[in-house]
Amino acid sequence: MKYLFTITFLLSIHSLFGQSGTSFVDSVEQTIENTKEEIIKIKESYYVIQPMGIAGNVGVYIGPQEVILVDDQWAKLVPRIKELISSITDKPIWYVINTHYHFDHIDGNKAFGSEKVSIIAQENLRKRLLKDQIITGSSFGQILQRAYPLEALPSIVFKDSLYLHDEKETIRILHFPNAHSDGDAIVHFQKADIYHTGDIFVTYGLPVLYENNGGDIYSMIKTIDYLLSVSNNHTRFIPGHGPVSNKEQLAAYSKLLTTIKDEVVSLIKKGLAIEKIIELVKIDENIGGVDKKLFITHVFRMALKHENINSK
Repeated sequence: MKYLFTITFLLSIHSLFGQSGTSFVDSVEQTIENTKEEIIKIKESYYVIQPMGIAGNVGVYIGPQEVILVDDQWAKLVPRIKELISSITDKPIWYVINTHYHFDHIDGNKAFGSEKVSIIAQENLRKRLLKDQIITGSSFGQILQRAYPLEALPSIVFKDSLYLHDEKETIRILHFPNAHSDGDAIVHFQKADIYHTGDIFVTYGLPVLYENNGGDIYSMIKTIDYLLSVSNNHTRFIPGHGPVSNKEQLAAYSKLLTTIKDEVVSLIKKGLAIEKIIELVKIDENIGGVDKKLFITHVFRMALKHENINSK
């Protein structure tokens, strides 16, 4: 129900965007101030701030001297994020790690950056924030995300990986290219064995794959299967959206995406056109997320790119 609410809300905002010609992101920003948030304890010193609305999950680590966040939602929600964190610690926020460049996860950079909090991200993410971005691939058409001000840009960037250490924890930040976007980072709190996946893993159903921004179903499946290979029954995953999950739930997500991809590939090899493939690929009606036709069309294009097959 939460995701259906989000879809309906976004569609109404998108309609306003089309009528007014203003930035879609700016339009959404005017409506998120009343977003409800809940801080949930995963284990001692590790939390997630989970929103009820158009915002991503915020990972929270309480270190010996510092607080480290993974993603920061919206600038207008930062006071609420701080309020929730102050309910569990009085330690200062030292770092914010960005998982990818989309507004519902990193708009809070504007607030934290202006307060001299260090922002960490993969180098492609910083490059994208330097310019206006047209985000495509969702059910809502094209979304304009304007270039970010200097103070909101990551001050620490990496190419492939980066480590943070304190007396309690080792945090490994890994770049997984071309999964949800081209600047994806997964954050692993190694001693606690907790991953924040950004939107590479979501619990609402079919994910949005931003093809024009580097998204690729093949790379997404490869990344998820990597996570499955290095995790166990005690590992916990903070998805980009939705409740904290375990390995079994991540495996079910992998199976969903892989089954659809394999079915599309099989039908292409039979010589069927995309219109017929969309008709034949059956996806459970209870699975939410991005529009099924849009998702299958993306898988179709990626299959032609990766497989040695031709289509009509």
